[in-house]
Amino acid sequence: MTNDPDQIARIETYLSENLSPARFRHVMGVREVALTLAKRHGVDEAQAELAALLHDCVKERPNDELLGLAKRHGLQVDKHEQQMPDLLHGKVAPFVAAERFGVNDETVFDATRCHSTGAVEMGPLDQVLFVADFCEPSRPYTAAQDVRELAERDLEAAVLEVMQFKLRKTLLKKQPVHPDSFHAYNAWVDKRSRDEAD
Repeated sequence: MTNDPDQIARIETYLSENLSPARFRHVMGVREVALTLAKRHGVDEAQAELAALLHDCVKERPNDELLGLAKRHGLQVDKHEQQMPDLLHGKVAPFVAAERFGVNDETVFDATRCHSTGAVEMGPLDQVLFVADFCEPSRPYTAAQDVRELAERDLEAAVLEVMQFKLRKTLLKKQPVHPDSFHAYNAWVDKRSRDEAD
């Protein structure tokens, strides 16, 4: 599958007009890493490109707008998302992608939905986006380069490394951990333990 160049151009224009230069640069970096990882691990590159471009398409919208989008589309908002509506940006991105760009790929949407917190069940595209979002070249932390190198060899190990980093960061900031992150981490530790035992 290949993406429609006109659709990609429309998405890029929308992003350049609706995101800060730093956020736009981040999204372009995520696309670069996602395409590299997709090719390396046999994941559909067209889906990886779409997921990367769309994952933060509403990241800089005001909190009330994110909550409004969720409500308008019947999305259940938990208490953590009520307190930190920014957590909703990946979950409401599919609505904007469908309405504005005609994207209707549930695999792409699943990846955008779980790119912030991770999930208990993550398919290959989910993993690619989750890792690429963390380790694209403009990320300022040193762990980004290490994760990028690890992901080339072992994508699942990189997913767990990203989860651990995000949990440590959240705990150090004395912020609440979203239940999706907590459950995802436990499930992935268990999965890796089972895989290593086999």
